[in-house]
Amino acid sequence: MFDGTITNAPHIPRLRAFLDSRSMIRNPVEVFEQYRGELGPTFSFHFGGAKKAIVSSDPAFIEHVLRLNHTNYNKSDIQVERMAEFQGQGLLNSHGDAWLRQRRLLAKGFQHRRLAELLPMQHETLDKLSVGFGQEASEGPVDVYELMVRLTLKLVGKSLFGHQIGDEALEQIGSAISNIQGFIVRQIVQPYMIPWFRLSGQSDRYQQMRIDADQLIREHIQARVQDGGSDALSMMLDTPYADTGERMTDEQALVESLQLMVAANETSSTALAWTFYLLAKHPEYIEQIREEVDRVIGDGPADMGSLHKLERTLCVMDEAMRLYPSFWMIDRVSLEDDVIHGIHVPAGTTLSLYIYGLHRNTEVWEDPNRFDPSRFEKKKRDERHAFAHIPFGGGPRVCIGSNMAVMQILLIMVAIIRKYDFSLDSQADIGIRPMMILRPDGAIRMNFRPVSNA
Repeated sequence: MFDGTITNAPHIPRLRAFLDSRSMIRNPVEVFEQYRGELGPTFSFHFGGAKKAIVSSDPAFIEHVLRLNHTNYNKSDIQVERMAEFQGQGLLNSHGDAWLRQRRLLAKGFQHRRLAELLPMQHETLDKLSVGFGQEASEGPVDVYELMVRLTLKLVGKSLFGHQIGDEALEQIGSAISNIQGFIVRQIVQPYMIPWFRLSGQSDRYQQMRIDADQLIREHIQARVQDGGSDALSMMLDTPYADTGERMTDEQALVESLQLMVAANETSSTALAWTFYLLAKHPEYIEQIREEVDRVIGDGPADMGSLHKLERTLCVMDEAMRLYPSFWMIDRVSLEDDVIHGIHVPAGTTLSLYIYGLHRNTEVWEDPNRFDPSRFEKKKRDERHAFAHIPFGGGPRVCIGSNMAVMQILLIMVAIIRKYDFSLDSQADIGIRPMMILRPDGAIRMNFRPVSNA
């Protein structure tokens, strides 16, 4: 009984799972990779020895949960309660009719036409940031992860809030997001510590960070209501719901803005950091991308059409996001009993869809730890399971901002690779730090050298 068997999938005894708690806090991917190697792509497990879960890196299993029977699987209390505690109730942690209503409205802001309208502001922002980066790069090695956090924070912030929001406010919001994310992860892997976090005042401290960040966004929303604008926030405030004709409230716009900023900034910055890290390890692809950019875009600014003609560049991005998916795990909870390819899923079980393991599953990927962008050439892509590569999730709840994230990743890759060669300051491998997002475990220090004919 103490073994805590959950289902007919291979199982990790409850005591062993409890003893793994410290390792789970430090690096849950290492724990899951060990179990995946021992037990195969799907196994059951208790988070912190307490919360029952089934972990899977099988594409067919994951497709069943995210697409084929998605109505039976809600987001778990990790997002519905833990994230809502600090981010409010918005698109990312709602369900049913409320979710669909928000999704339909917010999706209008991420259509290609809307993104194309944002491109001039993105180019202007990136041009200004490039001047400071050039000076920084000339002074010595740069931590490329911190650089990408700063670049994407500005691009995402300007996309959401326009030019009116200042850099200092964006940096305060970004810092609060990062600190709160780490605290949420601690609650996920140590659920038994939540009462202590509250009694000791730790929860209150992080709540105050959220309140301060919320106030900055609230002030900006109030100014936008008075002055108008052409950014994503204006779209939220000005677009009526199709069913009632009413508009989103200021408080709901605050929640949605914060959630979009969290998802967009962290996804793009980590994807870019890992992409530049891998390119520095495989510099032959830098010249290939530069040649493609010169051939497809030339010297001028990129538009939406030309960005998506960068086939080799997109392959490199996709391969980087295979090896280092920003969303390394997606969670769901079963509403009713289900059977997925012979595995019984009891109602109330957490499903941990293990994307990092999926992207390195040897049943799908040959030599999965090798960096090989040719995997994403069209013919090879078409031959794979549709859910073998899902860095932005899949099914009806696929990341709503994925098009914007890809646009910003490509813009930054183009801007830097046009002008710079780069290499790692040290050849030591960089480890992973799995939080809500798969961050690098430490600085990725790189040297940037201007290209002579740029």
